[in-house]
Parts: sequence; C-alpha cells; structure tokens
Amino acid sequence: KYAKRFMAIDKTDHVGLTVTNGGDGTDFLTTDYLPKDPSFGKRLVRIGKKVLLEKVDTEGITVGENIVLTRWGVVEITKVDGGLEGKFVPDGDVKAAKRKISWIADVPENTPVILSEFDNLVSKEKLEEEDNFEDFINPDTEADTEVIGDAGLKTLKEHDIIQLERRGFYRVDRAYVNESKPLKLFMIPDGKKKAMSGLDGKLAHR
Repeated sequence: KYAKRFMAIDKTDHVGLTVTNGGDGTDFLTTDYLPKDPSFGKRLVRIGKKVLLEKVDTEGITVGENIVLTRWGVVEITKVDGGLEGKFVPDGDVKAAKRKISWIADVPENTPVILSEFDNLVSKEKLEEEDNFEDFINPDTEADTEVIGDAGLKTLKEHDIIQLERRGFYRVDRAYVNESKPLKLFMIPDGKKKAMSGLDGKLAHR
C-alpha cells in the first residue's frame, strides 16, 4: 500500500515539548509525502517552539537524551520536570537516537480529526453448526478517537486514501468543513493485531 503520509497527535493523551530554538511557529520545512516515492510530491510541515507529542512516546525520557522528531531532526532534551524542554540540534545524529517520535507544531491552523475504526460483528472467525450466534456477537464494533492533525489534512477530499504516521491507512469519510464538522477518517483494517509502530487503536481488528 502506498499513500500520502501525514501526522496526527491524540487530542487528550499528548504532552507538550518546548523547543527553545524552534522559532515562532511561522517557519516551515519541506518534506516528501512519501519518502520512498518522491513522485507523490512534497508538503510543507510547520515547525515552531511549541510542539505536541504522543504521551506514550515520552515515557521514561531523560535530560540529555537525544530524540528524533520525524522529518525535522534531532532534539536534545534539556528539562523534564515541570514540562519537557529541549533544543534543536541541526547536525544531530539521527541514527544514534533511540526515539523517533511523531509530532506536530502546536499552532491554530492544525486540523481537528475524528478517527473511526471498526471490528467484525461476530467475534469468532468461523461459527460451528452447534454454536449459538448470539453468544458471539461482538459488543464493541466501532470506536472513535479525536486527534489533532497538521493543516495539510484540510486539503483532503472525500474518499481520499492517506496514511497517518505510525497509525495506519485511512479513507476520508468526510472532508474538513469547520471546527464543528471536523475531518472524519475511517481506518482501513490491515489484519494486524498491532499498529505500525506501537500506536494502537481501540479495537482488535480481527
């Protein structure tokens, strides 16, 4: 599967990082939509001093540790207690850093997104003749997650297929309209128990 890649961070379960030399939020970097295939084109990614990270990615982080903000580069953590702080290292060693983290700049132009995922109506792969159908009805077949996505997601149209970094592939069910009618994405199941890089959804996706 190939699709344009974007990043999004959980709306509630996230942590702020202050990149002390990250700029005022008006700067951009240019990156490929799909690093393995430049024919997909390029997109602009906002960078700035205030950044949002997935909370799960910051567990156990220490002062002096180098982390990689995907597509941006290395940040050295300078403060943990009382809020994460770090400084961007322009010539940092990306390969040496153990944590490679999804992120977005914390700016007003970000896109509100609802991720919808679905599971099978029946919890057993194959029902036997003696099985009571009602015993295997799955009570949890749909779940929604609110995330904050980058501004580029506002350009998507209904039925577009995209990939969210470390989450998986999605189809646009409703394009972004406004804050009260956010972008709605339907997850495309891939049959895997785990998400691409540890950011699990809410359902099993059997």
